[in-house]
Amino acid sequence: MSQRSSVAVLLTAQIAAVAGLSAGVAERAEALLEPLRGIMTFDAACVTLLESDRRRQPPLIHHGYPAKVVEHLHSTDFLLGVERLGLDRSRSPMRVMDMPDPAETPGWADLMVPAGFGEGIGVPLHTTDGRYLGILATHTRSRTPVDDATRSLLARLAPVIAHAVDPLRTITALAALVNDAVAGVVLTRSGATAPLPGLPGHRLLAPGSSVLAEAAACYADGDSRATFLAPTRYPDPPGYLRVTMLACPDQPPYDLNAIVMLRPPGNLHRLSHREMSVLGMLVAGWSELHSAARLHISPHALRSALEQARAKLGAPSDAAAVMRAADRGIYLPPGLLT
Repeated sequence: MSQRSSVAVLLTAQIAAVAGLSAGVAERAEALLEPLRGIMTFDAACVTLLESDRRRQPPLIHHGYPAKVVEHLHSTDFLLGVERLGLDRSRSPMRVMDMPDPAETPGWADLMVPAGFGEGIGVPLHTTDGRYLGILATHTRSRTPVDDATRSLLARLAPVIAHAVDPLRTITALAALVNDAVAGVVLTRSGATAPLPGLPGHRLLAPGSSVLAEAAACYADGDSRATFLAPTRYPDPPGYLRVTMLACPDQPPYDLNAIVMLRPPGNLHRLSHREMSVLGMLVAGWSELHSAARLHISPHALRSALEQARAKLGAPSDAAAVMRAADRGIYLPPGLLT
């Protein structure tokens, strides 16, 4: 085995070990820099992560840059420069010498050069399933570029580095705790959705849906976990699906709010649609009078439905029935009633 191949094997093992750390994504990114110093020298380095709405690509970590450069990394202009260079689409690391026109590249001539940097390299980070995450970049005050062999080695290491800093790894592991999910998405800060690896999407989880609105409301109320029922319509068989919302870990890039998954309904305790609707109104804090008006039934009919629900749930009181429905997620939120 050649010396270069031995270095590649060793670095891959070191970076894979970093990827296996139980630390947060920022801590794993920090730990990546030391093994990389074994193949190249640099005076500054950063790892940036693309936000789900693709408006910014702020740094996860950064070292050695002056304040103006750090401010630029947080700006939309930095992402525009990345897109202009095609780094979000390429799998090949790009040195300054590889840029079509470094003098015209936003951030280089006006910020990096005045800060004393002479060369650098950006390594696009793509996961094995094709998602673009961001960039690992290093810069030197020297004008000597990284050699071709090191550039090729970085290209080989890029998927392993991407795995180490992939924020969806923790989220996917959290979602896997719900082992009967049939569909799922990640709800973002802007109200949009991002795919949840390993699960398909679903029309009930389309952006703007009432199911997502209810899940977002649970998240906004500070719930780390919530579960409720959603009625299904054509083309699904008539019935219900259970919705489970899990708050995402508080980690960069901080724009992924919650996992929203659909599951089989489970044991509904023979509750009728009306009974689950009444329970949903009361779980939401509606009064019996307003609940009856919203459901277009009489207060007497509502009381009857609540008594039947209480008996089916084996609850000693109306309040206990509402609490059991909330705990077990066997209620229909008001926002999902048609």
